[in-house]
Amino acid sequence: MKDTMVELSIANSDDMDAIAALHATSWQAIYRGLLSENYLNHDIFQDRQNIWQQRFAAPEPHQRILVAREGENLCGFICIYLDNHSQWGTLVENLHINRAYQGVGLGKQLLQSAAKLAHQQTADKGMYLEVLAGNQAAQTFYQKLGAFNARAQQWQAPDGSLVEEFVYRWQSVAPLFVK
Repeated sequence: MKDTMVELSIANSDDMDAIAALHATSWQAIYRGLLSENYLNHDIFQDRQNIWQQRFAAPEPHQRILVAREGENLCGFICIYLDNHSQWGTLVENLHINRAYQGVGLGKQLLQSAAKLAHQQTADKGMYLEVLAGNQAAQTFYQKLGAFNARAQQWQAPDGSLVEEFVYRWQSVAPLFVK
């Protein structure tokens, strides 16, 4: 993000392959030691490609995907499901930032844009996401933006393992606008 600007926009099918690749490489970096080595080394790229093909081919009506681009480069993305939970509101399903763009506020910018979108399109019941218990960096990031750990649960990971995770939430998206 040196001399040029990163632009946020709604994702389209042309973004699918880059989103799937960033999702897979992000998981390889973050989930090493949390998911099986075989999955992370061999299966993850096809698995994430299948997920994103499905999301773009048959999107849920309440699904929204925002991308951050610098020229032709995908810098990051966020996938949300508006008003996904009757009490907790909008689900942040994915938020991933290219390693070259981490630490410069892009994750916060994508999260804020998603919060504004949720606020405009649905009743403000808040926002929530699931984060692996072993992903301390993500937990710290969300806590700094006002989220709190609402509960612990287990996730049935795509490699077949059960992984401890937390549900972080914001009771309202409005505070994200000013952070």
